[in-house]
Amino acid sequence: MNINITNRNDKVSPALREKIEAWLEESQRRYNVITSAQVTIEKSNGKAEVVEATVHATGKDLFAKASEDNLFAALDSLAHKIDKQLAKIRDIQTNKKGSGVPVMAEPEEEIAEEE
Repeated sequence: MNINITNRNDKVSPALREKIEAWLEESQRRYNVITSAQVTIEKSNGKAEVVEATVHATGKDLFAKASEDNLFAALDSLAHKIDKQLAKIRDIQTNKKGSGVPVMAEPEEEIAEEE
């Protein structure tokens, strides 16, 4: 997975990079659809931290934006938004229309008793 992290006003600290990479690795492990991600951090109006993420999943491009006073709170909010979208994609891929409901086979004991 290719991860690109950009901070428009400053350099990205190692702690911030580790938090973002840990979140994306966990999401990749859980949903298994992420191919690459672009995360951009910006300070808006001198107060609020704005975090944007574009995540490229198999067949889809997801985008989310979060703004909070605290950078780590903004990252948590962003992670929640992206994870919600990833869960929806996974559900759509696993529950495709026309796949049919699997038929439960009768246990062998019941078949043997009937004979």
